[in-house]
Amino acid sequence: MNIIPAHYTEVLINLLNNPLAKSEIDKAMSTYPLYKSKSKEEYIPVYIPTREELNNKILNYYEYREIGFETFGRFLNELETALVEIMPYYNQLYFSADQDFNITYNVDYKRTIDRDKQGTNNVETAQNSTTTSSATDSTTTNSTLNSYGKNIDSKTPQGNLDITAQNMDNVSYADNVNWNKNTSSDTATSTGNTSTTGNNSTTGNTSGNDTEQESTIETTKGNFGVVSAQDLVIKYRDTILNIDQMIINDPRIQELFMMIY
Repeated sequence: MNIIPAHYTEVLINLLNNPLAKSEIDKAMSTYPLYKSKSKEEYIPVYIPTREELNNKILNYYEYREIGFETFGRFLNELETALVEIMPYYNQLYFSADQDFNITYNVDYKRTIDRDKQGTNNVETAQNSTTTSSATDSTTTNSTLNSYGKNIDSKTPQGNLDITAQNMDNVSYADNVNWNKNTSSDTATSTGNTSTTGNNSTTGNTSGNDTEQESTIETTKGNFGVVSAQDLVIKYRDTILNIDQMIINDPRIQELFMMIY
């Protein structure tokens, strides 16, 4: 293993080649926040480095520089502090670069419409009931029978033999005629029970209100001719950032090393 001599402190590559020193450097560079990509990359391939990739870029860029502090421990502390301070800003840049969109579209939006629908729910109900009724009937019949009789006394009874019952009222030669009337009454009572059974059916409607939620999503995408697709591509190129290189060249990182190498 070749060791590169240092003029004032220690060359970074000598520390990286030392397993114990390399382990301490990796530890110091493991605490800063780092954005993780969430893009589906449907239109634009987005590159967000992992922690290991970003750390290697920083260390490889400065590996032949001398550390800017007299002791290795002070260097580790300053390295960790610098990364914790600057990375929140660069994470925002990573987030802005992670937005997936078609660079030739000048309209790309989504609208969600939520609304409640109310309706009336009618429910028919039927109810059956059985009714039984009974009644006692009593009937009394009164009847009167009148019977009439006639006695005919004749000194010539032989003439009576020729008198028929129908002609008794026409007898006028009898010596003595007696009329009589017999009246008889008859009462009859009739008693009976009457039972009636029937079914009653009742049908009704029950109404209620139902609420239903409806969601509609409207999506509009494309180029509506306000700006040409070529102009949009040029504008996109102007916004491209090399965020990794910006981190490497950040003043807080540069001051960790001497400018001689």
